[in-house]
Amino acid sequence: MASVIVVDNDLKDSIKEYVQVLDGLNGNTDLATKVNSSLPTQQDQAISNKQELYTILQQASTAETLRNLTDKEFEPTIYLLIHILSQLGSIDLVLNSESSPIYNLLLTINPQQPLSLRDRKSIRSTSVLSILSTIFNLIPKESKTRIYVIKQILKVIKTSDIEFNAIEDNISQNLVNWLQESNASENEIKEIFWDFIALDKGYSLKSLNFIKSFTHEFAVSEPELTKLIKFALLSKIVDVSFLINNNVASALKNTDKLTQLFAQYVRGEILSTEDIAAADASLPAQFIHQKSRILNLAKFFANKSLSSDHDNIVFKYSEIETALNSTELEELLVEAIKAGVLEGKINQIDETFCLSRVNRFILAGDEEANVENWNLVKRALQQWLDSITNIDDIVRATRENLVNSSAN
Repeated sequence: MASVIVVDNDLKDSIKEYVQVLDGLNGNTDLATKVNSSLPTQQDQAISNKQELYTILQQASTAETLRNLTDKEFEPTIYLLIHILSQLGSIDLVLNSESSPIYNLLLTINPQQPLSLRDRKSIRSTSVLSILSTIFNLIPKESKTRIYVIKQILKVIKTSDIEFNAIEDNISQNLVNWLQESNASENEIKEIFWDFIALDKGYSLKSLNFIKSFTHEFAVSEPELTKLIKFALLSKIVDVSFLINNNVASALKNTDKLTQLFAQYVRGEILSTEDIAAADASLPAQFIHQKSRILNLAKFFANKSLSSDHDNIVFKYSEIETALNSTELEELLVEAIKAGVLEGKINQIDETFCLSRVNRFILAGDEEANVENWNLVKRALQQWLDSITNIDDIVRATRENLVNSSAN
């Protein structure tokens, strides 16, 4: 939706209002004296020296002066400045250029770190972000300047205490479309996308799904694959196999340690802390090791539940070899259920686990494993079909028994 800046006064009165704000901040009337001499004296007289006034006001609007505004005053004052300069010049001159002083002004004033409680009246990043968002909507969709504004918005978010989930939905739903409308190159789109993803320090499921949809459309380079892998491994989401589409599968053919580690992870193999540290020392080895144990447990149930030598969904603790003892196994089962990779009921007395549902391991590009997995799925469906072959006869017989029992 396009934005507009609404100002009640005419241009002359708007200029006087803005000048009064700046002089109030500077504690003198120097700017008023300078500007009044350039304004027309007659009420209905048009401003003839617009370029001169434009230069005077632009030069007077310094970061040193305007950062003395309170947060509440800052946003309307900047909008007033944009309106005045646009009337004295043009909206393209003021906003539709990366070299516009407005951008430098906003980015200079933007706090470079989160504010403390003592700074509650100071200008906040949320106000700068709001202004940049309004500017973004004022610029024509096809303008390349929009690409620059998006980059600045991401920089403001990065250096602020703005919660990522507060801006995630709006940006993730529109980012690629915005960039394509502005004729961004594929490299620009990919660079901005991964810069946006890097802002999510919670490594959320929403961002993982955004990565999934993005990599479905765009090929994945080696550096981008590294970013994807680290994000997925750092996420609390255990089963990230949904990320493996054809583009990601193609990139996973790389043989570096981190790529091999991730390929093992999504296949449900247990990763040792030593192997994780060797692949990338910056990763939390114990956290990822535990995630891999949970996924490995799901893989065990996925294979065994469809195995011809295990026809039941009830598993004895003794069958499950992923834990040292019953207590550890029960803790692992609880973690797996919380992670959503399986469902079932634990029977501590009988030391059994009754499986209700488990995630299957079907990955793009892993053809050999997929053939086996699909065969397992077919076998399960056939078993289900066989079990209901005589369902009509069973229901009819049961109904007749109930009727006969009632009659007696």
